[in-house]
Amino acid sequence: MDKIKLTQNRWVGESELPFIIAEIGNNHNGNLELALKLIKKAKELGVDAVKFQVKDVEKAFPKELLDMQYVNDHSFGQTYREHKLALEFSEAQLNQIYDYAKKLGIICFSTPFDTNSVALLEKIENPIYKISSFHVTDLNLIESICKTKKPIIMSTGMSTLEEIDKAVELIRKYTDQFALLHCVSCYPTEDKDINLRVITTLKNRYGCPVGYSGHERGVALCTSAIALGACIIERHFTLDRTMKGPDHASSVEPEGMSLIVTRAKRMFDAMGNPNKVVLDCELNNRKKFRGY
Repeated sequence: MDKIKLTQNRWVGESELPFIIAEIGNNHNGNLELALKLIKKAKELGVDAVKFQVKDVEKAFPKELLDMQYVNDHSFGQTYREHKLALEFSEAQLNQIYDYAKKLGIICFSTPFDTNSVALLEKIENPIYKISSFHVTDLNLIESICKTKKPIIMSTGMSTLEEIDKAVELIRKYTDQFALLHCVSCYPTEDKDINLRVITTLKNRYGCPVGYSGHERGVALCTSAIALGACIIERHFTLDRTMKGPDHASSVEPEGMSLIVTRAKRMFDAMGNPNKVVLDCELNNRKKFRGY
């Protein structure tokens, strides 16, 4: 499909303005006030959507991992379980987050890490589902998301084409309202590893809208992806890259996100259409130098 409908008023596809997602993820540090500040700032910057992550910690991660000691500069607990639990919001808090975004007029949606979280997100009327790169091979979770009949955006980091094939085949049994994001699951991603040409590969192979989820330094390359047909740009978003937390350092601050928004719109305008014609702005020079 050339484009898909994400919400009542927003479609995504190459003929539509790029859809810009500020991935808040864990950058709220488990603090509701900080989460609301991030949403407000994203709205002010002209971002289309903010995205969170929702997890039932005991279900989303192996017990062995949760029991491990996790003491470092960015840890919020003594074990990985304590760290992850500190970063999760309650259902009531998620309702506050979604209500606040709705009040501001910015789309808010989430990535569930397990089927329990899908059920929770359905209770709070989550409008779009993001499937993370981590979960491309979790067909049980993907099917649970598909059964919600909501639009889907799936990242494809650390995945082979064969793994993506299986996920897309399953999604297509339920819906054609999905998009894929080219992604490299390295934090940060070196320029030589970004491989923007994969965007074309995904478009040709799956015939669906394709975007880019970036973890590289700076903001120039993610907006350049639009020249290859990317219609969604997702970047991790923070108010301060020096804050404590696992994802802040690989995120963009407000100034960077503002550049993404303005450059994405400019790149979209510059792409124009493939038809070679004499433009109105060329007529005076055509008359001057050719006489007609």
